Amino acid sequence: MSESTNFSDFFDDTMDLQGLFDIFSPENNLVLADDMMLSDDKGIILRVSENYERNFGFAHNSIVGKSAFDLEADGTFTPCITAEVIRQGKKITATQTINHAYKNVMTVGLPLFNARGRLKYVICFNTVSMEQINAIHRNYLHLQDSLQHYSQEIAELRTRATSTSLIFKSAPMQRLLTLMQNTANTKANILITGETGVGKSAVAKAIHAMSNRSGGPFIEVNCAVLHENLIESELFGYEKGAFTGASASGKIGKIELANHGTLFLDEIGELPHHIQSKLLQLIQEKTIERLSGTRKIELDFRLIVATNRNLEEDVQRGLFRSDLFYRLNVIRIHIPPLRQRPEDVYPMAYRFLTRFCGEYGKNLTFSPRFLTFLEQYDWPGNVRQLENLVERMVITVSDPVIDVTHLPLEYTGTSVPPAEVLSRSGTLAERIDAFESQIIRDAYLRCGTTVAVARELGISQATAARKIAKYVVR
Repeated sequence: MSESTNFSDFFDDTMDLQGLFDIFSPENNLVLADDMMLSDDKGIILRVSENYERNFGFAHNSIVGKSAFDLEADGTFTPCITAEVIRQGKKITATQTINHAYKNVMTVGLPLFNARGRLKYVICFNTVSMEQINAIHRNYLHLQDSLQHYSQEIAELRTRATSTSLIFKSAPMQRLLTLMQNTANTKANILITGETGVGKSAVAKAIHAMSNRSGGPFIEVNCAVLHENLIESELFGYEKGAFTGASASGKIGKIELANHGTLFLDEIGELPHHIQSKLLQLIQEKTIERLSGTRKIELDFRLIVATNRNLEEDVQRGLFRSDLFYRLNVIRIHIPPLRQRPEDVYPMAYRFLTRFCGEYGKNLTFSPRFLTFLEQYDWPGNVRQLENLVERMVITVSDPVIDVTHLPLEYTGTSVPPAEVLSRSGTLAERIDAFESQIIRDAYLRCGTTVAVARELGISQATAARKIAKYVVR
């Protein structure tokens, strides 16, 4: 750090007094110096470290609140480095006499400017070398980088918990809502089941919003998309140097981020067996250890999990731990598929229409024929499929009224059936491509996600995503 370093580069006007003083506290192991005095821009002493008072014979808090200029005038500080920093507006390094008895004390006074370049604080260190000042700078910047990283991650994960109002009219969903209300403020684990696309995530968010934890974070984790080699570090976090490629500052896991809020684990049936064991231990003890860590961290969160699989069958087949299943299956909330509650189709379709018209700057409505189609359609992809169709209609329809004539081929029944694909003319490659297109379209319409398509067809998720992009999403 040069003599001309502007400390406004790393101090700003928003920092509170406690935070500023604590950054330089020896308890944080950031600096070796522990003789510190902090004053405001008028010279009023705001904080003095206990070690400073002890080393220089001051009674506790005896000079806090006094003016550095007055203490200079009565000889308590000769000269007063704080006063000199205020007078000259720059860093001062000099010796001084403190409390009439301690002579030739090497002191460094630092002006701390706000973002507008105005003096905000003066901090003085005694017996501090320039190497220690450089260490302060480096460690402060490292601390700020870590705090910014964690703050961004928390903010990103919390934005996923935007409040969502469930839209429905059917009796099954009314009963489901009553169950949600009765259990929202309990600590009981909740298992949400239902087909792909029925709205399990929306129900979990609604339970969180109803609960006394609504002011805390809602952390959602899709277990199916986490790589098996990274899932433990993503869930439980890790200390610095835990493995090759790990962040130098370590990382807070998703479970720890849910402290004082709700942890929602979607696709719980996809968890590997060794992670199931750790999750069971977490439920029993409500403590975690980060990877390469030795400290147990106590947590307080509400656990909600969801799956579209039959976990009872997975338990019988040895794919899912029975003890974990019984721990999770305290409150069971089953969401019926959309085809079993057609009364909910209209209100949801209109809600999606309003949202997408707003997003795309359009003013559209549904024709009576289109509404009849929506009610009679089987919806194998459930709510997610309905939402995707309405968005597609809003984007592609230029008329003011959305009608059945605007429906894609896969909804009208005029798409080419597999038997006809096999019998029509064309080269072998063309006919195989057409048949593959039909298979991928049917699977995606039925499953709704690349993970589910990959599982059904026995291909990798990357292959499923590539083929869906080729044949379905154009």
